[in-house]
Amino acid sequence: MDSLETLNRILDIGQDSFKSIQESTGKSTSIDVFSQFLSEYNSFSKDHTDFTDSSQLNSKLMELEAKYDRYEDTIQNVIPPLIQFMNRFTEKLSEYTTELNLIRNKSDELKNLSLYNSKKLANISPVVNDLLIPPQVVHEIISGKINSSWIDNINFIKDKQEMYAKYMNMDSDDSSIVLPKDFDTLCDVLEILRTVILERSKKFLISRIRILRSYSPVPSQKVQNQLLRLKEIFKFIIENNVSLALEIRQAYSYTMKWYYKEYFGRYIRSLTILQFTTIDSQYSLGNLVNNSNNSNTSGSIFASYLSTSYAYSSPVTNQAIKDYFQINKRLSILTQEDNTVMVSQIAENNKNTKNNFIELGFKNLNLAILDNCSVEFNFLKDFFQITENATEINGILEQIFQPTFQQALMYTEQILIDTTVFDIFGVLISIRIGQQLQIESIKRNTPVFDSYLNDQAILLWPKFQQLIDWQAESLNNLSATSFNIDVTTILAQPHELTIAFTTFLQSLLTLSINDSYDMKLYLKASDSVDEDINLKDDDISNKFDPRSEPLYQSIIRIRNSYETIMTKFSKMTKSAENFLSINYLYLYNSLQHHNLSQNISTSEDETTGDDENNYKEIPIRKEMEFHFKNLVEAYNQNT
Repeated sequence: MDSLETLNRILDIGQDSFKSIQESTGKSTSIDVFSQFLSEYNSFSKDHTDFTDSSQLNSKLMELEAKYDRYEDTIQNVIPPLIQFMNRFTEKLSEYTTELNLIRNKSDELKNLSLYNSKKLANISPVVNDLLIPPQVVHEIISGKINSSWIDNINFIKDKQEMYAKYMNMDSDDSSIVLPKDFDTLCDVLEILRTVILERSKKFLISRIRILRSYSPVPSQKVQNQLLRLKEIFKFIIENNVSLALEIRQAYSYTMKWYYKEYFGRYIRSLTILQFTTIDSQYSLGNLVNNSNNSNTSGSIFASYLSTSYAYSSPVTNQAIKDYFQINKRLSILTQEDNTVMVSQIAENNKNTKNNFIELGFKNLNLAILDNCSVEFNFLKDFFQITENATEINGILEQIFQPTFQQALMYTEQILIDTTVFDIFGVLISIRIGQQLQIESIKRNTPVFDSYLNDQAILLWPKFQQLIDWQAESLNNLSATSFNIDVTTILAQPHELTIAFTTFLQSLLTLSINDSYDMKLYLKASDSVDEDINLKDDDISNKFDPRSEPLYQSIIRIRNSYETIMTKFSKMTKSAENFLSINYLYLYNSLQHHNLSQNISTSEDETTGDDENNYKEIPIRKEMEFHFKNLVEAYNQNT
């Protein structure tokens, strides 16, 4: 019955048929009763030879016959239910076969439909992917935090704009692409998202700009760095709304104009507090001679009383004047590699005036302006996308920094151009600092700052010439009684005026531009100079021609005043030629030694003759040396 149970579970024919077979055969009778009878009969046939008595054989046969009858009755009871079971089994099997055929047909139909749909989707899928705008992107654009991740949404919308434009401009005869019926609605959604991005970007940029104009503004570089990380925002605004982009840029320019004006206004006030070494009208060549001639220093006191700085200055010694004429210690501000700007707190609390001269404030102020101007130039170029229009970016820079430039020029007038300032070397060093910063501004491509430094030079050069005139006048006003001549040493050593003038002249020559040699050397030594700057030697020579500078004529003028007073007072000696020869020989030797120490050399053949045109091809420092050499030779021939 195990096989019947298995069929029943598989085919689910029914419990009634199966139970009827079990009842007809009995619990102890198997469906295989006939097979059991055959087995007994075969056993009897095999063993009948063992029966010797026929009665035993007959008895056994009758027993088998009785069993056969019983088995036959049993089989007659089993066969009808079994036939019924098999009939129902056949019906079920036929039913399942029909269903399987239906399934097979349906499967073939679905397969064909799938192939058909695959061909259709091959054309539809690109369109769906191009036009699809995921809901999470919409949500992020509308309410997401504006940061670097939010920029991805802008790029996504820009790509969608290009795709939608392609389908809108598609040829109507192109039947290979079928646009969805709600394509116009999708275009409206895309336009709304574009408007949302513009509005949120505008509010974000304005909020950053307002931070710079708050009562406690943050450093501009911090805001600029944040905006540079999100510069795709402004790029999207330019591409979609040019007028809005210009308004935002103008708002930024006005804000930075105010920002730098306030920032540098506070910084200039702190530099104004910075204490400088006082150099008044006593620090002149003429006053040095007066001090030497008056052992009680009354001449110095009288000169101080007449000076405009008398109210806050005390008489100075000759040694102080000589120390002032020696500027080697002050040259470090031109050669130092550390260009860190002095912060305002240090300037306000720095009470040490020993090494603080007026050029210190000038350099820190203008270096700070240059640094900020360079940063602003790079920001405008990178964030506002105006790299290809130099005129436009320079115009914006000029608009931003114009008030700051005016404040810096006023500071220069107050600290360097003031009538109480007599520091000729401070003014000249400031001029050289300005020229170095001009070179730096060229390297940083900020012509606006270069133009501003030209305005600084227009203020400084006249002041320098005034101080040269003042030094020359101090010599011209020397009287015969003030010029002390020691008869015992007059022909043994140079006069004290010559010694002081030598130091004074060497300091001026040290600060001279040596036939553009110094500027060329400065440019070549600078690590940041590259081929893009495109500065030729001729351009440098024209911009920094040493003989076109007021310094060259100023040196000639002060030299002439010195020679005039020396010639005037040489007549008070017994041998004027020897007196002049000794003093000019000291000057010549000092200048020669100074030029050698500066590695400035020129062949003797280049300076033969007295023609002044020969000097145009040699450095100014060597020109002075050769001038006094010629004087020495001329006076020695006459002695």
